[in-house]
Amino acid sequence: MEQRTFNLEGTDNPDEIREIVSKVIEKVDTNHIYLNIGGKQQPYKYWFIIVTGDYANRFREEKEQFLKVFFGMYPGCVVSYFTPTRIGEQELAGTTFFVNNCNRENMIYTCFDDRSLAPFDEKDIPRVLNSSRTYYEKEIEKVRAFRKGAMPFMDEGNFELAGFMLHQTLEMGYRLAEHFLLGHTYKGHSIREHQNFIGDFSSAFGEIFPQNMDEEILLLNKLDKSYVKSRYSKDFIIEEEQADLIKGSVDMFILKLEKHIPTELEKCQMRIDGQSQSKIQVPSPQNNMDKNPNQEPLLNKLRELEGKYCGTLEPFLAREHYSLKLINGGYQETMLMITNLMKVCMMAIEYPHGPSKWLQEPDIVIADTMGHILDLIPYDEMEFLDEVRQLLSETLSND
Repeated sequence: MEQRTFNLEGTDNPDEIREIVSKVIEKVDTNHIYLNIGGKQQPYKYWFIIVTGDYANRFREEKEQFLKVFFGMYPGCVVSYFTPTRIGEQELAGTTFFVNNCNRENMIYTCFDDRSLAPFDEKDIPRVLNSSRTYYEKEIEKVRAFRKGAMPFMDEGNFELAGFMLHQTLEMGYRLAEHFLLGHTYKGHSIREHQNFIGDFSSAFGEIFPQNMDEEILLLNKLDKSYVKSRYSKDFIIEEEQADLIKGSVDMFILKLEKHIPTELEKCQMRIDGQSQSKIQVPSPQNNMDKNPNQEPLLNKLRELEGKYCGTLEPFLAREHYSLKLINGGYQETMLMITNLMKVCMMAIEYPHGPSKWLQEPDIVIADTMGHILDLIPYDEMEFLDEVRQLLSETLSND
């Protein structure tokens, strides 16, 4: 276990972190674990981000409960977990969260041999940044529109409906903040629950209505009740002073959104520009290698061959119409899938049970499955390997 735990130089208790990682991977199918170290502005000391090995969103409730209880035993530690499929969906929607928080510099565990593996491809970062900017601009306009929509009701003295519009402003805004700062969002409508949800990770958005003050608690209660009662109850009342205080908190909230989310976008841009200032730094293995004069031409040629031949597996970016893609961990997992399908076909042929309700024509079904297996075999990549072997032999002979 210890040899797989790394990048702990910036922590003050590496033994405790190794213990945490060891217990997590024992209970949870884990691909990667990343560690963010909190500062003065964060309410946490360590934030563990876990990428599970489950690609099909079957992360069971007992695992979720285990993580909740387990990390509750470590004061100052918080946890988030994601499936690779969920990461693909979120990045497609437009968020810089995984680029900024899940990278080689803060990876502390991986089940793979290659530490540089991350849940995204480096070459996709510009695309992620562009979609994230578009998402932010679209959503912040919605937030501003709800805030603007509250003003006519304020002017008319209809503070109950103004409260509803301000509630919607905050709900939309919290979802936007959670999307960029947490990588996932709380699905309920309660502003109190949204504030609690993000509060363990962000003091800026977790204290819009400080819950250690009776007056703020009262405003929060009014705000949450306004979601339903402002439209359907004749007895619900928001006083003008309360509406003004809520509006002031909403305006402060929007200012925080307009500050913090662009900061996240800028972090992503800095990563593209090679200016990342991560707290935990790991030296690149290439820094300790003697440069080979033939290395750059060789790499360029390999990239050219990759583009020409390696097309069987494509990065998971979107659900395409009239296409069915199998998402997996790479060529090794693809070959394992192929062999398992072939074994199933062999078993079906060896132990035939005849037609059934679900298998009316066994011979046709088996033949059809074998046809799909042939489609899965990466023929072009085999040619790629032959080309690479030839290229490497020529490079060695020229050294």
